[in-house]
Amino acid sequence: MEKKYQIFISSTYKDLIEARSKVRDAILSMMHFPVGMEMFNAADEEQWEIIQETIDSSDYYVLILGQRYGSVIESGSDAGISYTEKEFRYAREKKILVLVFIIDDDVAIKPEFIEKDPESIKKLADFKTEAKKGRTVQWWTNIDELAREVSESLHQQMDRKKRPGWIRGDAFDIEASHAEILSLNKKIRELEQENAELKSQIVKRVPELMAAVVLDQQDDEEVDGKTHGKLLIDSSDNAIKIQLYHNDGECYKNKYEPLDLSCVESHLKKYVKEKDLQAYNAALPSEEEINDYAHKMSVYKTITNGGVALKLRVLNKGTAKATDIRISIVFPKDIFVYDIDDIEKMKEPKAPKLPPNPIEKAEERFMSDLNPVYGLLKNSMDGMQPFYSARSLPIIDPAIFNNSNSSVFESISIRDNSIFAECNQLPHKDDTEFDGIYIVPARKGKFKVSVSLMCSEYIEPKVHDIEFEIV
Repeated sequence: MEKKYQIFISSTYKDLIEARSKVRDAILSMMHFPVGMEMFNAADEEQWEIIQETIDSSDYYVLILGQRYGSVIESGSDAGISYTEKEFRYAREKKILVLVFIIDDDVAIKPEFIEKDPESIKKLADFKTEAKKGRTVQWWTNIDELAREVSESLHQQMDRKKRPGWIRGDAFDIEASHAEILSLNKKIRELEQENAELKSQIVKRVPELMAAVVLDQQDDEEVDGKTHGKLLIDSSDNAIKIQLYHNDGECYKNKYEPLDLSCVESHLKKYVKEKDLQAYNAALPSEEEINDYAHKMSVYKTITNGGVALKLRVLNKGTAKATDIRISIVFPKDIFVYDIDDIEKMKEPKAPKLPPNPIEKAEERFMSDLNPVYGLLKNSMDGMQPFYSARSLPIIDPAIFNNSNSSVFESISIRDNSIFAECNQLPHKDDTEFDGIYIVPARKGKFKVSVSLMCSEYIEPKVHDIEFEIV
């Protein structure tokens, strides 16, 4: 079936009337349909929608350029460009096949058909440069040559790049085409059903990441006087129950209580004078120093004795390996999270210095009077240097550092009351653990801790909660 094509002719008008007419006749002689501005009032903005529809339905766009830029649009988003350039831009945007024909610079042209305004000359030069980008341009010197080049170019493009075109309605066997369409639709439905059945039989291999927080059993013993993990009551994958640590900060003030005669036992009263007690009381630290120490000591004990050492366990329950895994856990403001190494490095606050206690001195004098040997033994012991046993250093396995062949990389960091962990890969049905986590609850209540897991195989992070109950 032979197709007929619609060709849109675009150019400035008055200077190229004869050229347009010659090209139109050439297209008609090819038995195709030429259309152009002869159908419209090009300067009428209300006609632009009709021009758009005509370009949309065209198969080829022929642009003819002379030495005039043409009428310029005065307002709107296209202000400052000519109507011809606006048509060209629209055709290019709609991906209509564009053929460009530019008059040779050496052709003699009537003065009234040559731009004289410097701004219009520049716009015409820029337009020609833009029109030549990415396509072959034909140069013409007279209208007969132009008509011949348009015909040849259209023939070449019609052979190379088929366009939708137009076909006579009676060229089709409507009933046969309808029957063929029905048959094809039936075949498509059958293939879609077969495809759905095959898909249902395929197990999609994807990772399925889950995170849980568990007690770190390695730290469930006293370490350097600090206890970790003693307060955990019970736990499951998605719930942790912890007993709140009770700490009375007032107890750290007791040793700084002032002394009076009522504090002295009867057998020591002859050794203690009122002025000694007054001097002792005057030398005690200030109330501000004592309160500051009691507060710091209370915080220290709450952190070191009131926390729980935990591990982050990440499990891949899916059917494929997960790669580039990133986990973040955000804790609420009433549960504080630390790096356990920082806890082990914490030092007990320094207590304000106490003056010599007159009652203790009285006790020593009483013991010396009671047994003179006591004084000699005490002085001898005071002069001896303390003895410390050498603490054996742990044996470090060199294999820990000889791990250059390992392909697994893991890291964990704690900042802004959140945990951030990374692992470059985790095979399916496997898990990994991150330790060094230490949490300290500040008050009773139920809390939800948000966990976000992301890997290269996920489009969006997987988010779930872990429940903490402080009792």
